[in-house]
Amino acid sequence: MADRPPPTVVPRASRRARLPSFVRLPMLIILNICLQSALWTGAENVLSHELGAVSKVPRPGQEQEGFGELTEPIVRLVSKIALVSVAWKLRYDYFDIGALTAVINIPFAFLLTTFYNISLLTAAAHVAIEVISIALPTYLLRPIADINNPAVPIRNRYLLNSFQVSWSNTALAVGVYATVLYSSLQTNWLTIFLINHFDLPSVELAHDVQAATFIPKLLVAGYATKAFLLDPAIGAQPETGAVTPVGPFEPATATLPQTLKHNFWFFSRRTRTLIQRSAVLSTFLLANTVLRGATLEGSEIAGSAGYAGVWILAANICAAWFVWTGDADP
Repeated sequence: MADRPPPTVVPRASRRARLPSFVRLPMLIILNICLQSALWTGAENVLSHELGAVSKVPRPGQEQEGFGELTEPIVRLVSKIALVSVAWKLRYDYFDIGALTAVINIPFAFLLTTFYNISLLTAAAHVAIEVISIALPTYLLRPIADINNPAVPIRNRYLLNSFQVSWSNTALAVGVYATVLYSSLQTNWLTIFLINHFDLPSVELAHDVQAATFIPKLLVAGYATKAFLLDPAIGAQPETGAVTPVGPFEPATATLPQTLKHNFWFFSRRTRTLIQRSAVLSTFLLANTVLRGATLEGSEIAGSAGYAGVWILAANICAAWFVWTGDADP
């Protein structure tokens, strides 16, 4: 009895991961779609039908712009499956996918409130439903990542727990978004571009907007950008003294992939994490903004893509700043 080995302790977080991956991924997609539909059904009983008033309504004999009446639902479904699949492949937990979903839906909400006179409540409900419908099923089916689990000791945990670090970088991200958007509106570049590619009901709010009024609209975007880009980059740094042995690069014998990796991917683990996540964020910012914009009356795909480019620029400026602010090496 005294020689009996100690019992094996199964980590609590692993209980969510008992089902095999090939079952959990389709289940996640189905739960996401069903929960989103259920939440919108409940929200429609409380909210006014503002979105319906600015959405495209197919008319008999009229050619529909964008993806078309039959093609659009298929494209949106494919985009949703792509988002969930990429997030699953990259091992994003509920916090990661929630932050990513928030950032890629903020541009559409900003467009609605600034140019379509949609209330903040309706726009906020849109973003909240998108985040909850993907974050909650992911929480049930995917273990929490070490970076988001306070019980797991990792290097630089003190930075992740720091209120000053968190909110100063959130303020930095909000400032970047506000500066890019305010500048584009003040120079009338963005307004004129949208007028040429959207059937805007009014531009009065865009002309009267002040930089300070951007803060409430962009606070969620700033925090989510910080959470999706900066926090994983801080946590990606290896323990002090933990160095992976790497042999010297030999140009004469190296293969093409090895040469490309050495010349274009020879960064620290922190920087590689930022680059990878910035690419994911930019891709889905473009895809989601184009798809959402295509649902608005009088919109053009080129207009939605150009509008998305403003947000992609701001997000990548944030990432560039985070390369410096996230450097915790002594």
